[in-house]
Amino acid sequence: LSIFPAMSQTNLIHFWYFDGNIPNNTPLTELDATYSLLNEPTKIEYQSALAGYPFDSDHPNWRKASMERRNAPTDINYRPIANNGLPYNASQMRGIQIKQPFTGDGGENTMIFHLPTIGYEEIVFSFAAIDEGAAESLIIDYSVMEDPEWTTQNMDQSVFALEDNYLLFTIDFSPDGSNISAADDNPYFKIRIRFDGDNMDADEGDRVTFNNFSLDGKPLPETNNPPVVTNPIPFQKLIENGITAQFDLDDVYTDPDGDDLSFDAVSSRPDFVQVDISGSNLTITPVRRGDAIVTISADDGFNPEVTYEFRSLVYPEAFDMRTGDFEFTAWNNNESELTYPENMIFLQSDTDDPGVDYDLLYPYFIPEDDYHGDDEATIGFPYNNTRRTRINGLGAGGVSFINTGRDRDLGGALVALNTLDQDNLNINFLIGTMLRNERIYAFRLQYRIGLDGAFTNLLHNGQVVEYLASADGHIQSFENIEIPQQLLNQEYVQLLWRYYHVEGTSGPRAQLRLDDIIINKSLGTDDYFTQQIKAWSFDNRIFIRNETGEQFAVQIFNITGQLLSDQQINGMGLHTLEGSYATGIYMVSIQSETVQRSFKVFIQ
Repeated sequence: LSIFPAMSQTNLIHFWYFDGNIPNNTPLTELDATYSLLNEPTKIEYQSALAGYPFDSDHPNWRKASMERRNAPTDINYRPIANNGLPYNASQMRGIQIKQPFTGDGGENTMIFHLPTIGYEEIVFSFAAIDEGAAESLIIDYSVMEDPEWTTQNMDQSVFALEDNYLLFTIDFSPDGSNISAADDNPYFKIRIRFDGDNMDADEGDRVTFNNFSLDGKPLPETNNPPVVTNPIPFQKLIENGITAQFDLDDVYTDPDGDDLSFDAVSSRPDFVQVDISGSNLTITPVRRGDAIVTISADDGFNPEVTYEFRSLVYPEAFDMRTGDFEFTAWNNNESELTYPENMIFLQSDTDDPGVDYDLLYPYFIPEDDYHGDDEATIGFPYNNTRRTRINGLGAGGVSFINTGRDRDLGGALVALNTLDQDNLNINFLIGTMLRNERIYAFRLQYRIGLDGAFTNLLHNGQVVEYLASADGHIQSFENIEIPQQLLNQEYVQLLWRYYHVEGTSGPRAQLRLDDIIINKSLGTDDYFTQQIKAWSFDNRIFIRNETGEQFAVQIFNITGQLLSDQQINGMGLHTLEGSYATGIYMVSIQSETVQRSFKVFIQ
């Protein structure tokens, strides 16, 4: 855990943390501080050089002279305390860009920071910035009036040179710097940033990028300080219907003035994760596989509540192998969001094209604003999407995975098992290539015991169990893959079919299909009988091998359930069914007076 001091010489008063919550490719006019000790409006106000800003997407000035999100992380001036105590994570952080042109018919691109300092003195403003071909320097001034009157009076420096790499910029109003006491204890304090350089009216798509704006100050003697998160609760991994997680919030928060604290907690998805507060005790109950944000708050009776949030990921309850075989053989495209097969969960990342070792810590979910326009009619049904990163339900064909680079790329299919009292288990599954495309992906089978630690490659005959994207329509069946002995007689085991990026930096990604995951024990009598009657396909024909001698009625259905053929087979041996079948998936139902079996066959 990261530990923060309960009290220091100066406090972080305001901070802007730029992440994926800021809409992408969108001109912005304001950005509120993401962290503040004061219950006062604290924001970045942006004024564009182009009159009429912001424009709509049909306007020729759309996204010109704009303030926008940019993927440009840096650890310079990053403050964990302003981001729920989390360490710097480049994959989570974004940035803010100011784009060319920097002068125009509306004046000049200008950022105005509204920075109330009520109860604080010795003010210091800091940030990181980088020039990306657009400006040579920053011009900074300030105002202490309600109606701004901009000045550089007593500032040690007001023009700051930019470079083509991130630099830390600090404007110190304290006695150690410019000693501008008018910035102290001021509800109207503001700072303005403008830009200078050659050809400021150039319009070549270049920019200046910023990150991690902060305002620090020392509390005045009469200022009652708010509670501080000194021992943040980390990301939680839980099991649905499993044991609860419990925390004493008196250990999470510290009040610098010794004030008594009252606490509250809220779950963003109480049907997945429930929370309960009793005094200072927080109980988290995992209800359903998926995830939720838990927000806790502490109130000292003097300051605005200090909130802190953490995420809880709920893994699936384990399938008990003592009760029979585990089977995943179908998933419909009309399943709603945040639903997953029994004892399974589909996972995604927080990046583009995750590799074979990248953590998959998010359940499959598509935010409403990330549905493509072609899929707006089915928002909330992410297994039916036709565009962008997605998992598609294929009915009896299982599921398919494809990435398109959405900062939430897939992924994997995870199965949870209870293997107590088991001494021999086999894994069977089918994987195929729907579209090979340019960027190559693979499925690899991995495992771990419990919830923590990295996944380990599952080996079969000394080799990793893996499928590499092949020709369009190719299908490979993996049969009788033995589960390693160390995974047997365990209360909770996770098997992960990981869909990951192998190679290629441009073009569309491979779309792969996963189906017919069957995990079974050693063959019993009924299982043995199943082996005596089997269906398969070759060269547009379907074949039945009957080793029982019984007479069977055979029905063939397409993937939509339409009956295509109704035939009889009689006697032992190999039987070729009537008809020639197009490429696709077919269900073959075989029934006698005492037995009924169904097989899925594929015509390539």
